[in-house]
Amino acid sequence: MLRLCKKLLVPLLYSIVFVACEPEQPETSLEAYLKPTSSQLVSHKTLSDKSIAPSIQLISENLQEAVLNAIVPTECGATKFSEVQWKHFTALAADSVAMANFQQYIHLNRYAPFLPIGEQYFGKNGEHTQLVQRLVRDLERFWDMDKEIQVYGQHNETLNNKDKLIDILWYLIEDVEEKEHLIPLAEEILYYNSISAVLLESPFISSDGYASYNGRIVIGDGLIQLFAETGLEEEIVWTGILTHEWAHQIQFQHMDLWYPLAFDSAAERTRTLELEADFFSGYYMTHKRGATYNWKRAEEFFELFYQAGDCSFEFEQHHGTPLQRKQASYEGYLLAEAAKKKGHILSPRELHDYFEQKVLPDVLEQLEYL
Repeated sequence: MLRLCKKLLVPLLYSIVFVACEPEQPETSLEAYLKPTSSQLVSHKTLSDKSIAPSIQLISENLQEAVLNAIVPTECGATKFSEVQWKHFTALAADSVAMANFQQYIHLNRYAPFLPIGEQYFGKNGEHTQLVQRLVRDLERFWDMDKEIQVYGQHNETLNNKDKLIDILWYLIEDVEEKEHLIPLAEEILYYNSISAVLLESPFISSDGYASYNGRIVIGDGLIQLFAETGLEEEIVWTGILTHEWAHQIQFQHMDLWYPLAFDSAAERTRTLELEADFFSGYYMTHKRGATYNWKRAEEFFELFYQAGDCSFEFEQHHGTPLQRKQASYEGYLLAEAAKKKGHILSPRELHDYFEQKVLPDVLEQLEYL
């Protein structure tokens, strides 16, 4: 089994968990087949014109990267969200089977949403499917983007289903002539599930949250769980993340026009795009023709983006400090409130210009972190 301390978890766990990685052992079939090398990321099997590979390669940013790197702010201290992260990472570190296979489970589940292995649903038991479907219809109408975006759910339970595992492996592993040849490997994964008390329960297994350039959005149950454990209502978490990722889709459609010049750094680019997506989300969430959140619910929505902030200013996935993210979404709320009587929806270009000229300069002056 893989020993993952050097590859993934040490940056987070070194200072808090005194669990050493075990010595390297000979590779099992799970490691040999699933080690994420460039040659194995793309199978010779494709899904007609919907190949899974482009969806992975064209991601702008993935909230899972921030989650898995566990960006614990220094200047701004720990948020409730970072405390939740530490709790779940600590549980992983205490389970040797989970530590040994964790990265491969992440790899498997990243591709699962795009495969024809069952109907799309949202929430562990599909409890949020109707909410997401309604949000998609509302977002399509609000932004005039009918049928342009596809939203996919990601679930831990997928990796505990033998048939689904075989299907995932079939599309990921090259040079396998018959699906039946993958049964032992699927059973090996199920065996790891049975002997680990943590592996399949970890929210990190389904913590993807991203928009890709080909019109796809993926949101995992685990990402929702992590935010909900901070005390936020799950419906608000779903709504906030989906509207945020939808805003990225709008950015993709206008990227050359809105951002013709290169940014000084990857961190600056990410921060600018994330704060603008927060602003767009706040605008939709509280607009009379959008989600129509009242002040009480809007406050919890602002808290979502506050919890998602970080102070890792040089990290390429720096999203903005907690207060900057909260302020950006709040500015969207204020703009929607100002137009509430008429119910007029500003165009994406009008919103972008307003953000660039009036919101971003003020938000970046938020020098306090918490």
